[in-house]
Amino acid sequence: MNMSEKIISESSGLVAAKRRRIVVFINDMNAAGGIQRMAANLVRDLKPWYDTILLSVEALRRPAFYEAGLDFRSLNYIRNASSRSELLRDLTVVGWKLRRFVLENQIDTVIAIWYDWSSVVALALPRSVKKIGWEHIEYGEARASWRWIRSKAYPYLDAVVSLTQEDCLAYKPISRRVCCIPNYVEAVDHSPAVARENILLSVGHLISRKGIDRLLWALKQPLQENPSWKLVVVGGGEKGHADWGYLDWVSTLMQLLQLQGRVEFYPATDKINEWYRRASIYVMGSRSEGLPMVLIEAKAHGLPIVSFDCPTGPKEIIRSGVDGFLVDNDSYAFGESVSNLIRDAELRDRMGAAGVEDVERRFLMHPVIQEWVNLIESLSVEKTV
Repeated sequence: MNMSEKIISESSGLVAAKRRRIVVFINDMNAAGGIQRMAANLVRDLKPWYDTILLSVEALRRPAFYEAGLDFRSLNYIRNASSRSELLRDLTVVGWKLRRFVLENQIDTVIAIWYDWSSVVALALPRSVKKIGWEHIEYGEARASWRWIRSKAYPYLDAVVSLTQEDCLAYKPISRRVCCIPNYVEAVDHSPAVARENILLSVGHLISRKGIDRLLWALKQPLQENPSWKLVVVGGGEKGHADWGYLDWVSTLMQLLQLQGRVEFYPATDKINEWYRRASIYVMGSRSEGLPMVLIEAKAHGLPIVSFDCPTGPKEIIRSGVDGFLVDNDSYAFGESVSNLIRDAELRDRMGAAGVEDVERRFLMHPVIQEWVNLIESLSVEKTV
């Protein structure tokens, strides 16, 4: 009996009983980011227990992470708000469209991603539908107006799923039930071994929050001292996932730091595993995060990590000095950590192996999916208040 069969057998009666219908609700699936990857993975990995649908607000032009057999659908609504009144209109229209979809398709549970759609789900759907807010960003990242909306809407959710223990504490005062369920990955096949290249890899949208500018400051010296190495940034370019004003600043900074030709940018891809296999070190400059999927994936592929610390996220993934280095807001210390790894191949191998072992212990799919099943089942037996 394999692990999937074992888990199914332990969830007594779930498969034999009437299958519940679950929707994972997201804004846009056309971008190949970590959130989209987790949404698609959850829809796929809950299928042994439930009929699952991934529902996007925006049209599915070229949906990322689609696999045969998955049910991807869309409300076909384009958000284009430039004022508070237009934003309210967008949220109201999407709320009505979502409500109609849920009722027509006899949906039992909706898992909404991000605080805006979690708030819409909380207020727009009937009490008979179980409503879960799935948070992917640090609690304090929301603007003041959204923090107020969230405080009024979240008491109507049946549960909030936080990626970090630290944020769980923040959600408890405004939520009926809060639990911490981390992101997860599938086990990586490390054979046959692939020759690593002299690549410092960073994956993420091209926006200020991801801190590419911080990386440039921190990596100036390591890159100049090691001319065979380069920084590769993968991600961004799609609507809403690149800030062109910020990119102008990054381009100017590269010239000021004389890093032209030492930094390469590539578009987002749903084949990011190929970059993880090629790189030798993973670097992250983010100013804020939830629980970064990229760090878990990098560890799963045996990459040592150097990351700036954030209010939440990296400290729950990286064991500093064991499988990477977690650095406070200190560009010099960040650069020194990278230089140490560049100089010491044995250290890279040792930290990479420790990271793989830790991922297998804490972040593999099967135990995390069981936590999702336990939550959905526990909500299904609760009486509607």
